[in-house]
Amino acid sequence: MKIRKAKKTDYKKVIELYADFVNQPDRYKNSGDDSFLKAIKTPCFYIYLAEIKNKVVGFITFSKRIVIRYPNPIIEVEEFYVIPELRRQGIGKKLMQKALNFAQKNNCKYVFLASSKDRVSAHKFYKALGFDEYAFHYRRALSCS
Repeated sequence: MKIRKAKKTDYKKVIELYADFVNQPDRYKNSGDDSFLKAIKTPCFYIYLAEIKNKVVGFITFSKRIVIRYPNPIIEVEEFYVIPELRRQGIGKKLMQKALNFAQKNNCKYVFLASSKDRVSAHKFYKALGFDEYAFHYRRALSCS
């Protein structure tokens, strides 16, 4: 298994995983229903893939940001996924370690992530990696043109 930075040519592989990640198989049928190609070109936004025998089996995305409340940058893990049949084999740990190592090298103060309330096994995983419960996460949908 290797962990590597995503490339534009990974689009189809990654989008198939995203459909599984959000549990909506038809969500990304149309080009433009995602922002992968924009994200891959965005400075301070990173997409890493876990790959086994040329098959993408997981991903992590994160951004490096400055916030007023800390003197150093932070990392926000935006999306994180390993296909269910390969979980508990160290893939997720290696992906998360990529973000943690990046944070260390870039003198970041914290690594933040959000998780759905019902993902109890994921919460145990994050705690085993040294994360602690920090806050509630809220969102509000807006109409975009």
